[in-house]
Amino acid sequence: MQRRQFLSRSLAGIAGASIPGATPAATTDSIVTPKLNTGEPIPYFGEPELNKAIGAEEPGSTKRPFVVAYNFPSWHSTPVMEKWFGKGWTEFQTLRDSHPLFVGHQMPRQPLWGFFNEADPAWAEREIDAASTHGIDAWMIDWYWHNGIQLYHEQLERGFLKSSNRSKLKFAVMWANHHWKNVYPASSPDNAAVLLPQEHSLEDCDRVADYCVRNYFADESYWRLGNGPVFGIFDLNMFVKSLTMDGAKRAIENMRNRVRKAGLGDLHVQASHVYDGLIPKFKDLGIGSATQYHTYGLSYSAATAGKLLPFSDAAANTIGSWRELEKQMTVPFFPDCPVGWDDSPRFGTYSGVVIGRSPDQYERLLRAARIFVTKQDQAIVYLSAWNEWTEDHVLLPDLAHGYGYLEAVRRAFRMKQYP
Repeated sequence: MQRRQFLSRSLAGIAGASIPGATPAATTDSIVTPKLNTGEPIPYFGEPELNKAIGAEEPGSTKRPFVVAYNFPSWHSTPVMEKWFGKGWTEFQTLRDSHPLFVGHQMPRQPLWGFFNEADPAWAEREIDAASTHGIDAWMIDWYWHNGIQLYHEQLERGFLKSSNRSKLKFAVMWANHHWKNVYPASSPDNAAVLLPQEHSLEDCDRVADYCVRNYFADESYWRLGNGPVFGIFDLNMFVKSLTMDGAKRAIENMRNRVRKAGLGDLHVQASHVYDGLIPKFKDLGIGSATQYHTYGLSYSAATAGKLLPFSDAAANTIGSWRELEKQMTVPFFPDCPVGWDDSPRFGTYSGVVIGRSPDQYERLLRAARIFVTKQDQAIVYLSAWNEWTEDHVLLPDLAHGYGYLEAVRRAFRMKQYP
């Protein structure tokens, strides 16, 4: 998924050594960072670093939150992409074509299960079992709709919804309402050609609501908050820019009315990632809650593209970002815990790369999120992501870590209390 850089100034301040051959980035005041070829140790996110980031010793027990993992469903063939890239193409091909950029660079990531078809109900069942038995309660599935043109919906409609065990996992959809670009690969996010532009209109928003009511919202497995189904909007800025504030408010209310008319309660619209400057207007727009889909997107800022960032710094920075965003919020805010970041399969040496990550350090980030939501009425934690292979934030098992990251989730969210 194409993302805008989040907290680019703070990330620029901690980004490290440049990837060899990378596009020159803007000059920044960087701290001393690891140099992989000299044997200098990479900073580690241990217990002292966790306590410093959360500002206190960890309590003996905390509330068990509802855990939602983002699911990016590009790992099956879909007619729209086959039109451009050929019969049977999936983004696994972009992963296969990637290669290491520096000593110690673990790319391509190799899925432990191989390059499977997630739109096959049998494989969907295996994924559902893996998620539900490791502490994940729901998938927030990236959903692509461009004026009625859809792609990657087959994972949900042919895989998940046709599976025999889908009752084990809730699901919801996030409208990934950005331009669809050719990043397979591209020299940079800005130089990627637009394959499907994203446009918004009141009429199209009505069609989106009708489609979701007809195909998703009434399903017994659909995730609901309060009295209604959860519907995420990835880029609220683009939504408002296209429709104007009044138009966006009317579009959301029209969608909500369609859900009410269907007898499905009050639609819960969530601001999922891009909403610069709109936080004070959330309630007026009809936004029910907010989160932040990933906080490490280094390749989406000229200051951090081509840089190496230690996971320890990325994790501490992310915990700080939760606090800052929560202070600004006029609606409930739910933290997100990114596994890592490395989209070099898409952008080569332009990419930023999070280095030195491991399941035990990720577990500490999860524990921080659990502490963060303890006092919230609705304790919800997001994980990014279930399967973003070409951006290297993946909970699914791979050859390097096995089930390590899923086990970290299970330990963080299934135990009654911590040791």
